[in-house]
Amino acid sequence: MHLQQAKVGKSGGPQYWLQKAPEHILEHIQRHKKCQVILQTPYGPVETAFNAVDPDHKIVEGRIVKANAQHFRIQKGESKESIGEAIRRWFALDAHREFERIEIQITFDKKSRFILVPIEVHWRKKGSSKGLSTILPSTQQSLSFHAHFQSELWKRQIDQERQANPEAFSWTVSQFKRFVHDYAQPKAKLVSEADLLRLAGAFGRLGLRLGPYVLRGFDCPASSFCFADYPEYSCAVEIKKRASGFKYQIKNYPTLPRAVVLCLDYDTRHPQEHVDFVEVRSLARFLSA
Repeated sequence: MHLQQAKVGKSGGPQYWLQKAPEHILEHIQRHKKCQVILQTPYGPVETAFNAVDPDHKIVEGRIVKANAQHFRIQKGESKESIGEAIRRWFALDAHREFERIEIQITFDKKSRFILVPIEVHWRKKGSSKGLSTILPSTQQSLSFHAHFQSELWKRQIDQERQANPEAFSWTVSQFKRFVHDYAQPKAKLVSEADLLRLAGAFGRLGLRLGPYVLRGFDCPASSFCFADYPEYSCAVEIKKRASGFKYQIKNYPTLPRAVVLCLDYDTRHPQEHVDFVEVRSLARFLSA
């Protein structure tokens, strides 16, 4: 299944046709006439203004009207960029090359919205040169780092910081080592989970910017990640001593937004969808290696 770029160089900008999609996906679009698109980025999902529409309809000023487009497609709606350019921006792809097609996967969330996952990009040929392709990074548990899983996104970010800023990186490592040492002391069991915010500066050096710690809802809702050459990604962060303590949020906020749990110890084997876990102890060991 892929998005085929069409109408290159014509007025209105390129269009992206949905090609070789399974019948159940096409039937779903026809039944709903439009489906909002959630784009899976290198960090995780983001809501967009894009909609998947069937050949007989289009969106004009937010309304569904009749059309004769002949293709299932992704319409940009109120967005200032096409779905292709959004993928280019989020995945930091070459700005000087034109897409031919983008291989994708599609699932649905509980609100019947598309979750569109880009897998591979095929570039348009120039002259007699052979067209090339770019395999995109995995977006599975992309912000997780704990004893059972360390995402490639985190590892690439850490390696980049180690090479680009060796002195600052050494300071970051020392902060994690000292923190883990402090928590090995007997009285550390009495310390509040908010004590993990002592590592805010060190996490900031690694690309995780922790927002203000509030007393209602998620602990640090205005947090964000900024890794490598990718755009900044806003994401709520919950602070926990143990990962299993996140069950409270699952029970009290049944419709979870995208969230990252920053914990001292990871002790759960079945994480929820769109929830990542960052374990301080595992990160400290990796940084010191």
